[in-house]
Amino acid sequence: MTNVEQLISRFAKIPRIEETGPQHGYNGKRMARLGLRTRLIHAALCVIGLVPLVLYLFGADVSRRLIAVGFGLIVPGGGFMACGGPLTMAAGIYVCFWLWRKRAMMWQDFYGSLAGIVGFWAVGALGGLLAFPWWDWLVAKHEWAYKIEFLRYQWWGWILAIVCAVILFGKFELQVKKMYKEMAAARDERLPTFDDAIAELDAATAAPANALPDELDAEQLKAARFLLDTAVNREDGDFTGFDWLRGLAEYRYQLSAFGYGLMIMRAKYLPNFEGYLKQAHRFLIRGYADPRTCGYWAKEALTGYGSRNPDPVVKANVMLSGWMMPVVAGYHDQYGDDEFEREASIKFRPNKDKPDETYDYNSAGIMQVLYRQFAEHEYPYMLIPCEPHVAFPTCNGYGLLGMLLYDRDHGTHFCADFWDELYDNVSSEFIEIDGSMALRRQYQYGLRHLPASQLGYNPMADVQNYLHFLPIFPGLARRCYALVRKNELEIRDGAAHVKKTPWDKMIDMFTFTPNPSLQIATLAMTAAEYGDTELTDALNKTEEMQLTRSKEPNSFKFQNVNSLTGAYLAFSKLCKKGYWSDVILRGVPETAKTGPVLTDCAYPDVIPAKACSSGEDLELVLYDGAGAGDFPIKIERLHPDTRYTVNGGSEFTSDAGGAATLTVHLDGRTPLHIVKAG
Repeated sequence: MTNVEQLISRFAKIPRIEETGPQHGYNGKRMARLGLRTRLIHAALCVIGLVPLVLYLFGADVSRRLIAVGFGLIVPGGGFMACGGPLTMAAGIYVCFWLWRKRAMMWQDFYGSLAGIVGFWAVGALGGLLAFPWWDWLVAKHEWAYKIEFLRYQWWGWILAIVCAVILFGKFELQVKKMYKEMAAARDERLPTFDDAIAELDAATAAPANALPDELDAEQLKAARFLLDTAVNREDGDFTGFDWLRGLAEYRYQLSAFGYGLMIMRAKYLPNFEGYLKQAHRFLIRGYADPRTCGYWAKEALTGYGSRNPDPVVKANVMLSGWMMPVVAGYHDQYGDDEFEREASIKFRPNKDKPDETYDYNSAGIMQVLYRQFAEHEYPYMLIPCEPHVAFPTCNGYGLLGMLLYDRDHGTHFCADFWDELYDNVSSEFIEIDGSMALRRQYQYGLRHLPASQLGYNPMADVQNYLHFLPIFPGLARRCYALVRKNELEIRDGAAHVKKTPWDKMIDMFTFTPNPSLQIATLAMTAAEYGDTELTDALNKTEEMQLTRSKEPNSFKFQNVNSLTGAYLAFSKLCKKGYWSDVILRGVPETAKTGPVLTDCAYPDVIPAKACSSGEDLELVLYDGAGAGDFPIKIERLHPDTRYTVNGGSEFTSDAGGAATLTVHLDGRTPLHIVKAG
C-alpha cells in the first residue's frame, strides 16, 4: 500500500447526512460569521445614512444634500434617488438595478472584484453629493418647475430609495429562503432513504475492477484520437483544436482535461508506450506558461486583491495551479522524466508584450505553494480561492489530487500534515444540509446572494466533485454520489434523465448556452469511475439521443460541443472502475518502468491500442490511423544484443543499447507479442 493509500484509507467511512454540513441553520460556522459581519456592516451604513434625515425631521438645520448622500449609504443608487428629481431618480434606479445588480455582480463573479460591488455603491452615494446641487439649481432657475408640485418635494426620492432597498434586498432574502426551503425538502427526502441509496450504489458497483492493462476498443480509439489530434505534433503555442472559451474556461482548463485523459491512457492501456504520448504530455505542460493561458491572472489579481503581481501561481488562483498540478506531477510519475522537476523548468509568461518577463517554477515549486496555502490556513474555509475570494471544491480537488500524486511519487508526506483539518473544513463548510457538496463559497461576504449567481439550489451543479474527491475523501464522495444517484436521476426507456430538469433546459456553465453536453459528460465521467455500468449505459443512450456526432469516419467530435466538454466525454469513455483513483494513488504498473517499451512511431500512421509488459515481453495491439501499410516502430529497454521473436515467428536482434527498429505491416487491428527467442 502506498503512503497516500494509507492516508486516504482513514477517510473511507461513509458519513451520514447528519454528520456533515451545518449543525445549526443552513450555513457552517465560518460562513455564518462572515455573513453576520456583512449584515452588520450594512446595518451600520443604514443607521449612519438615516441620521441626517432623522435630525431633519426633528427640526435640526440639516442640508437636504447631506440627506441625499445618506440615502446613498442605504441602497446602491440611493443618493441619486434622494435628490427627488425625475432624472436623478431614473439615474438611481439604473445604478441600483443595472450597474450594481447586474454589472457589479458579474465583475464579482469573474474577477472577485470588491471594487465592482463597493464602487457602484459609492457612485450611487456620490449621486447625492454631485447631482443634488444640479437639480436644485435647475428647479430654482425655471419658474415652471415650481408650478409642478412633484418637482418641489424631495421626499418623493426618499420614498423611492426606501422602496428600492426593500425590493432589492427583500428579493434577495426571498430567493435565499426559497433556496433553503428546497434544500430542507431535499434533506427530508434523503434522510429516510439514505441506507437504500448506499445499498443500491454498492450493488450497482459490486463488479471487481480490472487490475490488468486493458485494450482500447473502437469507441475508445475514437476518444483517444480526439485527445491525440489536439496535442500530438504541436509546436509550443499551437492551440489548434482547442476552443477559445472566454471567461471561465479559456485554455487552462482544456490543457488539464486533455492531460487527464492522456494520463488514463498511459496508466491503464499503454503503460509501455512513450513516443508521441509523452511528447503530447510535455506540450500540454508547456502550454500552461503561454500568455493566453496564464495572462488573465494579472487583471484578476489587480481587481480582486489590488496586487500588481501577475505571478499566476504564488497566491490563490487554484483554477490554474490546482488544475495543472496532476498533469505536471503526473509527467514525472508516469515517465520517470525529471524535465519538469528541474529548477525554473516552467516559465510562466503572463505578459505577451514582455516575453522575457517570466515567473519560474517546477513541479516542487507549485506543490509548495499549494501546500503553504492549505497548511497555513490562508483562507477562511481552508480551500484556496479560484476567482479572487471565491473557492470551488472542484478546482481545489484537482490541486489535492496532484499533491497526492506528488507525495506518492516522491515518498513525501505533505498531504498528511493537513488532511484531517481539511476534511473537517470540507465536511462542515462545503457540504449543504441535504448532504450534497456545495458548488462554491464566497470569502468576502459569507452571503448566498453576493454575487447573485450563488442563489439557487442545484445538487447536479458539479457532480464531477464526486469523481475527483473519491481518491481524496472516499467515504464522503461515495455518500454524495449515492445520494445523487438515488434522488436526482432516473432511467427511463434505457436512457438517463435528471428528474427536475429536462436535458434541453440544461445550461453549459463554460459557455453559458443551453446545452446538455457538459452535464452528460460530468455524469458519465463520474459513473465510469465508480464502475456504475447501469448508469454509464443509460448515459450512452442519452448521449446518442441528445448529442449529434460528426459524420466523419472515426470522429469523436459532436455538434455544438466545445473541446473542453469533448475532452470530458473522451475521459468518460477511457475511464472504468477505479481507473482515475489508480492513476492518483497507485500510478503505472511497475513493468512500465522495467519492461520493454515502444518509444517511437509516427502519428497517425501507428496508433497503439495496447502496450504492456509482464516484465520481459512486450504486448502490443496496433492500428493504422491513416491507411494500411508498412511502418517503422522503435522498441527500447530490451536486453542488449539479444534475439527476440514477433508472434512466435519472425526474429530480430536488439543492438548494444537494448533497442531495435522494426517494420510492421498494419491493416486494422494488428497484435504483436515480442518475447526473447528460445
